[in-house]
Amino acid sequence: MPLRAMPRYFLLPPLQATVGTGPARLIDLSLRGVRVETVESLSIGTPLRLRIFAAGVTVDVMGTVVWSQIDDLSLNDRSDRYLSGLTFEEEAPRAVGELIQKLLEADVAVAIEDCRNADRYRLATPLTGSFGPRHTSVVDISINGARLAVRQFLKPGTIETLGFQVDLEMGPVIVNAMVVWCIGDERSGFEAGLKIEAQEDRLRLAIHRLCMRGEARIDLHSLRRKFDSLRAAARAVDALAS
Repeated sequence: MPLRAMPRYFLLPPLQATVGTGPARLIDLSLRGVRVETVESLSIGTPLRLRIFAAGVTVDVMGTVVWSQIDDLSLNDRSDRYLSGLTFEEEAPRAVGELIQKLLEADVAVAIEDCRNADRYRLATPLTGSFGPRHTSVVDISINGARLAVRQFLKPGTIETLGFQVDLEMGPVIVNAMVVWCIGDERSGFEAGLKIEAQEDRLRLAIHRLCMRGEARIDLHSLRRKFDSLRAAARAVDALAS
């Protein structure tokens, strides 16, 4: 089964771990594998032991390095760091499942949705809208989410009504949405990622009308930017904790 067939969870903040004999930061994990940050590059194809001690759970499993690259979004700017992906050698280790459950209960794990089956569309001109009582701009959109530009920080987990209008013929689009992540500052403003459920038909029609007018274009880098946004949020959490 491919790695993307399993839900993957981003960690805020990253967890301390060891890979082989060296320290690592656990960036995200699933039942099939993990993504880690290290101070040295990991050789592709190398089997390594991964150890994690967190939330009262001990994970001690073997994994194989499937990719490794320099991390230009380092959590520590004093030295080069590397981002690597490992797959577990055994199918869905029980300890990993227990750790994921405890991290979700503690609200320190965020599901990363692979948008390859729900492409994201970037808007040429952001749509004016509202999120609850707040004025906002819709920057991009998919059939199961949206990215907003807002002036105030939105706490992850907040559920409000998102409203915007594509044109008079279609009328207003009003849906319930939940904040998944939010980054930025008071000076330059914030961006927030929203999750929207059970509104695929309505959002698909809105996207179609925007694309037909040349006001929306498919974003081929949406998954990478989502990961970058979560990494930025993780750095913010680290800064507050230090």
